[in-house]
Amino acid sequence: LKAQGTKQKHLLGGLAVGRRLLAPMCGIFAYIGDRQAVALLVAALKRMEYRGYDSAGVGIHGTPIKICKNLGKVKGLETKCQGESASLEGTCGIAHTRWATHGKPSDENSHPHTTADNGVAVVHNGVIENYMTLKAQLTKKGYVFVSQTDTELLAHLIQDLKKEMPELTWTQIVAMGMSLCEGAYGVAFVFADDPDLIIGARKGSPLILGVGKNEYMLASDGAAIVEHTKDVVYLRDGEIVEMRRTGYNIQDLNKVAREVRGEFSPRIPGSPQAIRENPIVRLELSLEEIEKGGYEHFMLKEIMDQPNALRNALRGRLHCEDGKWSIKLGGLEKVEGQNGTLDRMINAKRIIIAACGTSAHSGLIAKYAFEGLAELPVEVEYASEFRYRRPIIYPEDVVIAISQSGETADTLEAIKIAQEHKALAFGIVNVVGSSIARLTDAGVYLHAGPEIGVASTKAFTGQVIMILLVALQVAFHRKTISQDQLNTYCEELEKVPTLMEEWLAPLAAQAMLIAKYFRLANNAIFCGCGIQLPVALEGALKLKEISYIHAEGFSAAEVKHGALTLIRNFIPCVVIAMKSDPAYEAIQATVEEFRSKDAALVILTDVGNTDFDEIANFVIHCPHTKTEFEPLLTAVPLQLLSYHIAKMRGCEIDQPRNLAKSVTVE
Repeated sequence: LKAQGTKQKHLLGGLAVGRRLLAPMCGIFAYIGDRQAVALLVAALKRMEYRGYDSAGVGIHGTPIKICKNLGKVKGLETKCQGESASLEGTCGIAHTRWATHGKPSDENSHPHTTADNGVAVVHNGVIENYMTLKAQLTKKGYVFVSQTDTELLAHLIQDLKKEMPELTWTQIVAMGMSLCEGAYGVAFVFADDPDLIIGARKGSPLILGVGKNEYMLASDGAAIVEHTKDVVYLRDGEIVEMRRTGYNIQDLNKVAREVRGEFSPRIPGSPQAIRENPIVRLELSLEEIEKGGYEHFMLKEIMDQPNALRNALRGRLHCEDGKWSIKLGGLEKVEGQNGTLDRMINAKRIIIAACGTSAHSGLIAKYAFEGLAELPVEVEYASEFRYRRPIIYPEDVVIAISQSGETADTLEAIKIAQEHKALAFGIVNVVGSSIARLTDAGVYLHAGPEIGVASTKAFTGQVIMILLVALQVAFHRKTISQDQLNTYCEELEKVPTLMEEWLAPLAAQAMLIAKYFRLANNAIFCGCGIQLPVALEGALKLKEISYIHAEGFSAAEVKHGALTLIRNFIPCVVIAMKSDPAYEAIQATVEEFRSKDAALVILTDVGNTDFDEIANFVIHCPHTKTEFEPLLTAVPLQLLSYHIAKMRGCEIDQPRNLAKSVTVE
């Protein structure tokens, strides 16, 4: 391999470290087995369309590989495939639904991407940061690029390496090629000269291997696999998988590449082995959970499912025996002994919460909960900011990472920084087996079920209730709350799902009525104080996300310091004014100020409170609960209000423009 080693040195020497890029996730699905692939591929893309929906495509094995791509949503691809069904026959294929990062949405830029002779096809989720350098080298060698994407590079790179090293297997070639790429990726390849082979690899972007009977699948999301099998293998970062109808083989990608370069030989006793033994696990997902169940949109289904989601979060975690309540969280008991997880949290110097988007808002609620209940200092950081500065972290600190998907790239990086400083990394995630769940030292799952709508709803309240459980557990063991106080908190928390369930039907009708008056607004203001400020921020985010109305969230006590200039005739102002709030009188004063400017007022307050009946245009009365638990309830009317406004405006609720469900690439 001497000449080949020279070639690799040349390629490696030409790499330039690109700047970090942000990209939302896309959807990958690959199938090999005995069934016709195209219908399976399209159905899987529909399950993952929330991951990206500007274009989609399929590639079916053949000589050459058969490609069908379409600009727009998966429905358009399905129609196109039906028109070309005779030419798309085959039992091995790959598919992709895209959210554009390199190049505008178009047929040319959609996946799969192929070589000029359609001998190699690839689908890709992620960003190849050094693709310009590699592309320039391949262009000099005569390769012609027909798209603006970084993905097309991968097909040409793999073909070029195969020409240079024809004696190597495709698995070795892909390992070599991907080892030259900097950035993040989840990829799946098919090859015209091998009808019994799909190769996948991941670095940063998730991939799940589905294990069926004489068939195998590879997907970005379990939702694409669950109707075929519940036996899955979660690929770890830096792994490559070879799938054939007779079985699969998972290896360490970098070790395979090093073996090819001759850096060590697997035949030498004691040398590192590339083959990995990944366990098959059961996918904790049902087909019913990823269908709309009679609702018009996933978002509405997920809003209405919140009482069940909260019950699932509490199930097995709240216990009452002889009148004494206790909280059992397996994640806090993961490490036993003096330096166990719970012990480290009890004795923490401070807590740092790293999260993005909606999860950052639940993190702000965590600040109030931990400081108020456990008397622990808490800092809340946007993970996207945290990772790009030099945070001061001590080994006695606890870093809590919050993420619905468990794949948020910025949050993953925050965890790595925490672990570099020997701090405890604790995860709060929804998706079982996700990267954050595997990387953190300990953590808890929401058990909220899959969340398909891009705008987060039940995951937000699930995060909040889980944060409250952890805060109460830590507070009790720090002796900042007594057994009697814990009893009261647990009794009240157990009632919250039922309170929400009984309130939802009348609340939905009221939210629809209010939405009729505000559907044509161009701007909106949301206000709250204390633990309700994060709810106001979340309400503004929901309205922006799905209705495209510009909305801002403010502290109700802070508006007078500048934001008051935004208040004018008829601008919708949503104010959370719970009587338990220490700043209630200040909130009342803010409401009076808004009214004097002729704003359109929607007030969220307690059942029985008549203070705003003569002032507000609409009053939404929330059920009574403990102050710390109120955000679980006050968030719901803001979700419903945003939903109905967006529906009346004709917006794409489950798939809003410019957004995908999560940012899984740096």
